[in-house]
Amino acid sequence: MAVAHARAHAAVWAVDASAEALAVAARNAQALLPADRAGGAPRLLLGDWYAALPPDAPRFDLILSNPPYVAQADPHLEALAHEPRLALVGSRASADGLADIRRIVAEAPAHLAPGGWLAIEHGYDQAEAVRALMRDAGLAEARSLPDLAGIARVTAGCLRA
Repeated sequence: MAVAHARAHAAVWAVDASAEALAVAARNAQALLPADRAGGAPRLLLGDWYAALPPDAPRFDLILSNPPYVAQADPHLEALAHEPRLALVGSRASADGLADIRRIVAEAPAHLAPGGWLAIEHGYDQAEAVRALMRDAGLAEARSLPDLAGIARVTAGCLRA
């Protein structure tokens, strides 16, 4: 909802596998966004990544993703027991935590507009792997960006125009 708030003319779509997460997003949209927002109300879709999009969905200028990225055997999972497991390891738990990221990156070119960007949050030790996935998917300019602690936690790549 932060993007919808910052870019009033942007059409915003949000997909989540959790109905509870979408309910929170709907409450946030109602609290943060004006009813007459130029870009309209955000479209909130329940489902599995791109599969939740209708056939007539547009190609996107920007796809932002905060997917599950914790490895299924990560020792930090015990400390995160209060978090929904689906949000941490996803429905396809993997040894490296990249199962959902692989899918999001591989399918992104079919959903990005020419010149569009994919930016994806990932674990502290996954930046190099995510950049490689983006390059393999044909995304250009793959680069990782640091969080406030200086750790590469977001990687972005562009679909060439």
